[in-house]
Amino acid sequence: MAGPSEEFEFVTADSGQVLSHIERLGAAGRGWVNLQPGIAEDDEPAAQGALGALFSTAVHEVPVCTWVCGRHGRHGVEPDSVGVQHATGTKVVARLASLGVALPEGWRWVQDHPRRGLVVLTPPGTAHAEQLRWLLEAGTVLSTIALTGKWRALVYEGH
Repeated sequence: MAGPSEEFEFVTADSGQVLSHIERLGAAGRGWVNLQPGIAEDDEPAAQGALGALFSTAVHEVPVCTWVCGRHGRHGVEPDSVGVQHATGTKVVARLASLGVALPEGWRWVQDHPRRGLVVLTPPGTAHAEQLRWLLEAGTVLSTIALTGKWRALVYEGH
């Protein structure tokens, strides 16, 4: 897989640059954006050994959030999806709701797995700003490590 076409840092309160990439990719019908929250160097998780990575469910102590545009196909436009890889275990949809980050009405989770993460389909026409806001909130509350408030965006053009 090719690397990102662009990579940059932003803060939640000023997410316009990442939103403009999401809007552009959504209009083109291809691509995705990975969002990685910033952590202090002192809080960097220890590297896992091969056995730990194989058997542990805590592979993403620092969440990785992903927005993927819906593909344009034979049956019209598929819904956009948002996802979070995290280390908080099972039943993350209920955990998010208890933390004040419930899935908005009409959003449908299709995967809630401790190793592969949460994947949610958003209804067609859902504002990209709403998708991004929810992703940033979910990634923040699901982190098992304190975050700095900065994020890194990695923009991928393909699909």
